[in-house]
Amino acid sequence: MGARLAATRAIYRRWLRLYVPVAALVLGVSTVAGFLLGSAVPVESLPTTEGGGTGPFPALTTVDLAVNNLTALVALSLGAVSLGLVTVLGLVLNGLLIGVVVGIAVQQVDPLVVAMLILPHGVLEIPALLVASAVGLRFGRLTVRYIRGLEERLLTRRDLREAGWLLLCSALLIVVAAYIEANLTLELAERVAGEELVAV
Repeated sequence: MGARLAATRAIYRRWLRLYVPVAALVLGVSTVAGFLLGSAVPVESLPTTEGGGTGPFPALTTVDLAVNNLTALVALSLGAVSLGLVTVLGLVLNGLLIGVVVGIAVQQVDPLVVAMLILPHGVLEIPALLVASAVGLRFGRLTVRYIRGLEERLLTRRDLREAGWLLLCSALLIVVAAYIEANLTLELAERVAGEELVAV
């Protein structure tokens, strides 16, 4: 038990302690920027179902959501082959998307309803993406250090094993979050709203 706890702490120090906060900062700043952009979109210009457009809450299946978010997870973990640039870019794009969607949504429904559309699955999905980003950022840093001659080996078996476990745990969280989003999130939000929300 003691050895397992020590190993867990070591993984935390190597992979999460530094890189998760960095990833969260990039995602957070990008989300705020996206929210400001989304809030600036005039609500009158948004498409409506009456006008033949689409509503803000599309109906997606668990598989749709899982595949989409697992693809994002893989992209965020590709720091080793891009010196961390793909990871940072993925965080920025995801943050902007989240922010824009929230910025537009709060113009149409109560902010509490918007929170219910995000939080039930977001409490699993966002940490999973941050852990995947941490893997990408650490791999990117190790690659830079290897190129500069500060590391004898690019990756060790331990690195690959630990990264594999972290990504597997993240993938499982993504699948659970996708199920919640597809089957529970909208229902919970509608209970808070007291009415049916637009879905296509």
